[in-house]
Amino acid sequence: MTLNTVEQRSNRTDILEVGDAALLVDFRGQGNALNSVHQLCEYLLANRPMWLLDVTPGIDSLLVCLDFQSLEYERVRLAARADLQFAIKKILSSKKSQSKHERVYRIRVCYDPEIAPDLLSSAKKCKLTVREFINRHKNSKTFVDILGFMPGFAYCSGLDPSLRLPRLETPRTAVPPGSIAIAELQTGLYPQSTPGGWNVIGRTPDILFDALRDPPNLLSAGARVEFIEINLDEYKKIQASLEKKNLGIEKRPHDVDNTIEVLSPGLLSTVQDLPRYGYAHLALSPGGPVDLEGAVLANALIGNPSNAVGLEITGIGPRLHFHVDTWVAWVGGNFEVKIDDKSICGNRPIRITRGQTLSFASIRQGYRVFLAIAGGIKVQSVLGRGGSHLSSGIGKKPLQKGEFLRLSQPQHSDQMPLLKSVVDSGMISTKWSIAPPVALTQKNQFIHAIPSLHFNLLGAQEQELLWKTIWTVSPQSNRMGMRLNSNFKINSSISGIASQGICFGTVQLPPSGQPILMLSEHQTTGGYPRLLEVVRSERSKLAQMRPGDKFQFIKTPLDVADATNTLYFTNQIKTLNNIKSALLGNL
Repeated sequence: MTLNTVEQRSNRTDILEVGDAALLVDFRGQGNALNSVHQLCEYLLANRPMWLLDVTPGIDSLLVCLDFQSLEYERVRLAARADLQFAIKKILSSKKSQSKHERVYRIRVCYDPEIAPDLLSSAKKCKLTVREFINRHKNSKTFVDILGFMPGFAYCSGLDPSLRLPRLETPRTAVPPGSIAIAELQTGLYPQSTPGGWNVIGRTPDILFDALRDPPNLLSAGARVEFIEINLDEYKKIQASLEKKNLGIEKRPHDVDNTIEVLSPGLLSTVQDLPRYGYAHLALSPGGPVDLEGAVLANALIGNPSNAVGLEITGIGPRLHFHVDTWVAWVGGNFEVKIDDKSICGNRPIRITRGQTLSFASIRQGYRVFLAIAGGIKVQSVLGRGGSHLSSGIGKKPLQKGEFLRLSQPQHSDQMPLLKSVVDSGMISTKWSIAPPVALTQKNQFIHAIPSLHFNLLGAQEQELLWKTIWTVSPQSNRMGMRLNSNFKINSSISGIASQGICFGTVQLPPSGQPILMLSEHQTTGGYPRLLEVVRSERSKLAQMRPGDKFQFIKTPLDVADATNTLYFTNQIKTLNNIKSALLGNL
């Protein structure tokens, strides 16, 4: 595959469109790009314009995600551009410079092949002995440039040039927590187990991210990092002493009133509420339900606020025994669901009584469903939300057998006139139901996407092939991202780009030629070329695609994407308004 050269800019700052929901401020033309990135980020966070949803610093760029509180997409983009141009001019005209912090972080590192899988091969590629390689790494003048990828992950500059190595051709599906890795001229520190494509040369037992700590990140941008070498025995001893005790399952409480008992957890059932927007600058992606629209509808069906905590069920669902009378609703994929031994359809409010068991069995269509429960599940709020962010270790772990979920206000829905009349009439559900956000009725799906910033790295033939390719969802997919299999291959290596912010729907292309499509718990930054940005209104469709499903990308201009989004979200708003009126007895 032939690749075009990335255009170089000098003495310019560009504001680039990224799909239909973000802008990217490109500071590559500035002498001190990283300084400008951090100044603009600080300015936006301090002023919080109405259009700002989230902001993610990159090495030489700033990703700005837009908040479309109305459906006037172009108006919001124009307002954001105007405000950004004003802020950029102010920053570049000022003489303020961001100096390196005086604070020095000393990070303990064990360089041992037993826990550093790429140490020996990396030393060999650099034509150094292992000892020479280790000494050059720990003696590098290392500074934290940005926090990105995931909470606690630090991109550090200053690596000895003799240690320069490319990213792995195929990213690992799981890099161990605490890994110290290198790529190009950077060192990265992995706080959690996550997919990653850097060369792992060491491990630290130090806790890089703790959501309950203030600040949650151990490292901060601009600070100096010193790597203190420890041996394998020291590493294991320190790690054991620092290891957090696993949060135990809530065993059967003395009072089981207002609880749900997990008889079986299913494939992957997680506690979720709305996304945590506003923390991308700390390398925390929003998370939340993969099918956000489905979750909002499920909560609306029983009169819950949109931020009520419920369960996102993936694949084979759980069996849940209720120790309380309450209302439930589920929206999303088409699952076979039973209350005790009686099948029941979803997409409507359903009364469930104490002693009954709700079971999600086989999937007929789709992959995920959101289960809302009256009043929501009672959980600890972390960084403003109660939902789990698995890749960052925030919130409850996936459901486990024998666990008890305590409900906040299980009688919350009883106040709704319609639901009260349903109970009074001896029924367990309404006669009507709503349509889910999407229904995958075709064998091969079509996903609308907008060419992204690096699409033109591909030649004309490769671009045409990309649109024609039928992609298959890989089993190696999760809440972070969807790996895509196909016959689309590259024949020549692709150089990495300077790490920049990415978002839900970004399609990155690693050197292997197997794209990765970002989902709700996506990493916040990435160094692989971004080829496409999936249109916002297609996210619910992505949520319902399971391993083995096939689809094709459809090239979509921005104006068409806006029109598609307007229709989709207008229908969503109408459905929510109709549900509210029905519950109040006005329909």
